Amino acid sequence: MTQPTASKESASGRIAGSYRDPSGYVFTRGAGVYRAIDEQLNGDLRRLNDAKILPKLIDQGILVKTEWVEGEEAALLEREHPGFAHFLKHKRLSRITYPYEWSISMLGDAAILTLDLQIELLNHGFELKDATAFNIQFRNGRPIFIDLGSIQVPKRKDLWFALGQFNRHFLFPLLLSRYRGWDLRSYFRSNLDGISPRQVLEAFPGFARWSPKLLLDITLPALLENKNNSRPGNADWQSAQQKRAENAAGQILNLKRLRRKIQQLIKGHQPKTVWHDYTTTCTYDDEATTSKKEAIEIFLKEKTPDDVLDLGCNTGAYSWLAARQGARVVSVDGDTGAIELVYRRLKDEPVDITPLVIDLGNPSPAVGYLNLERPSFLDRTQCDCVFALALIHHLLVSANLSLSAICDLFVAVSKRYLVLEYVPTDDEQFQRLIRFRENLFENLTLESCLEAFEHHFTLLRKVPVANTKRTLLFFERKQESQPY
Repeated sequence: MTQPTASKESASGRIAGSYRDPSGYVFTRGAGVYRAIDEQLNGDLRRLNDAKILPKLIDQGILVKTEWVEGEEAALLEREHPGFAHFLKHKRLSRITYPYEWSISMLGDAAILTLDLQIELLNHGFELKDATAFNIQFRNGRPIFIDLGSIQVPKRKDLWFALGQFNRHFLFPLLLSRYRGWDLRSYFRSNLDGISPRQVLEAFPGFARWSPKLLLDITLPALLENKNNSRPGNADWQSAQQKRAENAAGQILNLKRLRRKIQQLIKGHQPKTVWHDYTTTCTYDDEATTSKKEAIEIFLKEKTPDDVLDLGCNTGAYSWLAARQGARVVSVDGDTGAIELVYRRLKDEPVDITPLVIDLGNPSPAVGYLNLERPSFLDRTQCDCVFALALIHHLLVSANLSLSAICDLFVAVSKRYLVLEYVPTDDEQFQRLIRFRENLFENLTLESCLEAFEHHFTLLRKVPVANTKRTLLFFERKQESQPY
């Protein structure tokens, strides 16, 4: 788990987003990430641990690596966190991401992990008390569950009271994306807990509402929702919780049905990306590509950055180049299809890459309670080295950013280095972007670009890209520089 910026945690280190669960909360202390837990949760987790279930789930990469805090450190934490006598320590993850930054397959795999964990817990007399997508993070292209506070003994085993939340966070956005072209950003950023079956149904007109893909999980729940809304009070809900049912077989059958359904939704998703023909329409020949890769590889070997942010990553060629040099990489593109392809490649070529769908002209804002619950992309993402390869013309034209605004963006995310590819206005790709537009970039030259960046960055070297008019610019950030 990663440490948030100081403004996103309390004086005690309590993480702003960890306030909903009465059984405990997550906090940071120094470089460590901890969870305070109450007596009930501690007992439940101890039983799972003694039965070797918890270690198995951790070894399988399903749960974040976790250990109990003992001895003097536990006594110290108990003094600092009155009311709690038990503490867990979690392995720190390099990046925290959110579902409105994921591709379709990322959300689908997170859903399958949640279902698999629920089934495994049911088989041992436990369950997840919530099923939010925010309980999932990604490590080396694989989902991992981070909220051990969500584990409890079920009140009844035939029903999963978190199923509605699971549908809102996983099934509904996957259905809307597959059949109605919805974007995960628009789904989650305006509704952090998802939308209701009735709202989903409104996106499907006429007889489509009665199709098999919707009937059981959308149409019937929407009808029941309307019926229940007409009844006063919540007596039915309280009665359902009080009933005891010890057989989980029916619930497990339904969870496996949902798992197959989500697998089919992922399998049937065909990513559409503006980059699908990039290798045939870009201005690079083999010599140009080799020239560019060699220059960047030399720089990476010289500077050995711990982490790299690949802005406008396309299908990830330079992200893999950086990862294979030992860097932790965050691969960012505004094109959902491109990030989908990066994520799919990670399944076959696992490396330390975190792919994210981010519009650099409108990156993920801080949202949730007090605008602190989910920190912004810029608050979570600063890296030793930033790649901005074949990107600047897109920011100038498509995002309508000035050179100074682009420079501010790079200062905000770069701790030290910037690798920028200058693309002249007469480049074929630049001309494609400005066709049917007024040409506002006649004064853009390599010299004007260098002049704009020299206020915040020191130029280390210029390397022409062979057989093109493009130039790689290698910068080091002036440490006193601040964006805006």
